[in-house]
Amino acid sequence: MKIVVLIFTLLCSTMLKAQVVPFYSGTNDKYGYKDAKGKVIVAPKYDLAYSIEDGMAAVRLNGKYGYVDQKGREIISPKYDNTWKFIGGFAAVKKGDKYGFIDKEGKEVIAPIYENAYNYHGSCCYKGLAHVKQNGKWKIITL
Repeated sequence: MKIVVLIFTLLCSTMLKAQVVPFYSGTNDKYGYKDAKGKVIVAPKYDLAYSIEDGMAAVRLNGKYGYVDQKGREIISPKYDNTWKFIGGFAAVKKGDKYGFIDKEGKEVIAPIYENAYNYHGSCCYKGLAHVKQNGKWKIITL
């Protein structure tokens, strides 16, 4: 049992070290990402950069949003008008005046057809559910 705990601890610490954090550069008024040791992984190029949650972080460039992964790689290029963070592997995104949902590869799992939307912020039992507004009424859907 001790060996299992040790292996788990090593794996978790390795994953945490691989994660990047956003930082701001006053030199060019942009955001980038650094690793846990402070090494610049993504040079400051974004207008806004969020923290990693569920393995992804939203970034804004020229008024459009996309996502980077926990290593700072741009996985989903900035093309959305607004975004929510990833929860349970899905994120709400806004294109034009409608919201839909994407997965971590950027595939639209639900096309932008809703007036508003956001992932469910409940416990782990509610992963895969989302709040959406359609025809002026809110409801919960399954992603």
